[in-house]
Amino acid sequence: MNSTITRRLLSLVAGLVLAPVAGAHHSLSEFDRNITVDVTGKVTNLEWKSPHARLYVDVVDASGETVNWNFELPSPNTMMRRGWTRKALMPGDSVSVSGYRARNYPTIGIARMVKDKSGNPLLTGATPDF
Repeated sequence: MNSTITRRLLSLVAGLVLAPVAGAHHSLSEFDRNITVDVTGKVTNLEWKSPHARLYVDVVDASGETVNWNFELPSPNTMMRRGWTRKALMPGDSVSVSGYRARNYPTIGIARMVKDKSGNPLLTGATPDF
């Protein structure tokens, strides 16, 4: 009986100690919801890595220069559950991305919505109301 109570108490303490770590990992404070981003360009790379996939897009800016945007996406597991495949976007594909820009990096963002070359939306898992 005592060992059961001890195990439960240790589990509770461990959960309380580790909860802030999990919350810190999922914090989106790096991104500013007041700075929206809508870009259209060519995919240069789609990285299927944990904990977050990354989408890289070459975008021609107002001055005619090509800028490579780096968008954070959900985990590959989440993306696959929402219909993405590794071939959903290939290098050279035209793509439109809407999201929020990073506070300190002008070409990094978190994607809310990605549309493929046909205009079909690919859900990213991020929503306007994090």
